[in-house]
Amino acid sequence: MVSMSKIADYLGERLTGEVAADVATRENFSTDGSIFKVTPQLVVYPRTTNDIRKVVRFSWRLAERGQAFPITARGFGTDPTGAAIGSGAILSFASHMSRILELDVKSQMVRVQPGLNINVLQEALATHGLFLPVKPSEKFATIGGMLAQNISGSKYAKYGSMLDQVDRIEVVLANGEVIQTGRVNKRELSMKKGLQTMEGEIYRALDALIDENIDSIDMFGRSSDVLNRAGFPIHLVKGSDGSFDLTPLIVGAQGTLGIINQAILQLIQHPTEITMVAATLTHDQATTEIIEKITDLDPSEFRFIDGDTLNLIKKINGDTRWWKDTSKNESAALIFMEFDDKHQARSIKKLTKLFETIGLTNFEIATNYEEQERLRSIRDSVNAVSGFEERGTAALPIASNMSVAPSRVFEFAVEARKVLSHNHIDGGIWGDLGSGVITVKPLINLANLGQRQTVFKFIREMHEKVIEFNGSISGEFGDGRLNAPFAVEQYGNSMLEIFTKIKNIFDPYNMLNPNVKIGTTRDDLLKNMRQEYSANKIVF
Repeated sequence: MVSMSKIADYLGERLTGEVAADVATRENFSTDGSIFKVTPQLVVYPRTTNDIRKVVRFSWRLAERGQAFPITARGFGTDPTGAAIGSGAILSFASHMSRILELDVKSQMVRVQPGLNINVLQEALATHGLFLPVKPSEKFATIGGMLAQNISGSKYAKYGSMLDQVDRIEVVLANGEVIQTGRVNKRELSMKKGLQTMEGEIYRALDALIDENIDSIDMFGRSSDVLNRAGFPIHLVKGSDGSFDLTPLIVGAQGTLGIINQAILQLIQHPTEITMVAATLTHDQATTEIIEKITDLDPSEFRFIDGDTLNLIKKINGDTRWWKDTSKNESAALIFMEFDDKHQARSIKKLTKLFETIGLTNFEIATNYEEQERLRSIRDSVNAVSGFEERGTAALPIASNMSVAPSRVFEFAVEARKVLSHNHIDGGIWGDLGSGVITVKPLINLANLGQRQTVFKFIREMHEKVIEFNGSISGEFGDGRLNAPFAVEQYGNSMLEIFTKIKNIFDPYNMLNPNVKIGTTRDDLLKNMRQEYSANKIVF
């Protein structure tokens, strides 16, 4: 086996970016937003696509000789599923490959690099009256990370996920080839399949795999009406007209099928007017019917905080700003809606009438920026739970990736609270009523053996509840390491076999983010679990 120092020297002499193999750097990159720790052998800061290709080709050549040197792409490392850590080389994009390469205001398109921070992009677009309509919960999110997860964010119900905003992406394949993805027609597909390259082999093998498993794939595509990031969405690849697109596989694959080095994204006009509404729902008012009626008004955001979570926030930091927005602090939930289209006045009128019909009097409508920011600060008070750390106890991101049908969110929140309660765990519950994504953050001390043993019991029980609701254990993010051992419960053995074949088609030597989405066992999770948890510091 070639020594790491020799590999670092070899790559350092051939790349325009930097290579680091010192203990401190490797330690910094050994954790992400998850509860796991895997120390890399070295960290590469690529400056160009050629840098990426050289690292990937080097890994491919080692793999051909039977030597494993896996590669993990990384932005700011906030991934809660453990997909931004790896045992080989970390490709850290945030340092250099973080630029806006081209902006076409007229056609409302932007070409970007993967390390670009979403807030930096949005600020630049705003000066041209444009907007990328995907809003992640993590302010440090990078475009590459959002694409790797196919993030939906809080505006999903109206605008869709990252995949819906992608015009095309440029990808480095496992052997170092660079391809562009996009939908091709039957004639173009035939030409792609004729290529004597890895790209050609991927098109040939995937087309055959789909034809051989069409019934299972169609059933998988129709099996759920909830947001689902488990596995690979192979059902989206081949259209009924025979067209073909690799983009749905790469976006959301968490770096397991290829490395995204550029993306062209579609934009929209930035909303010029926004109206925000906050309201307190009692247990009697928090019904499926109410959710559906509000959703029909087409809010651009529709989020909630569980009533008991408001009490936990008060317990953590004494924050009672929300008290005047709730009656007697006995609410089932505090809900927040935003409306951003030209019909918002009509929507607000209908919403007010709906509130009157159900006897809801405790609500506030904010039209100016300062009023809206006050309500947003209350909505964002869940950060007190997410960032909680005290004497080893912290909010663990082990159930922050679930989804159910939006109309059943409140019903599921009640069951999630029961799981917390009978495990004697404090925790917060909040989520998105537009997409059905639920976050449950239990407060657990990983250094305490008894509580440490509770982690997988809690995960198992939450998964069982999600499956009972016909939901997804991987609703907002991909399976990562966290959910990979349990994913078969989500889609069954036949689809797991198909997903494994997809991985082998793109990555025959299993060098691109191995043990993410596929190939991780529960024993692996236990072995890689941190001894203590702290929200990951941002490194790049």
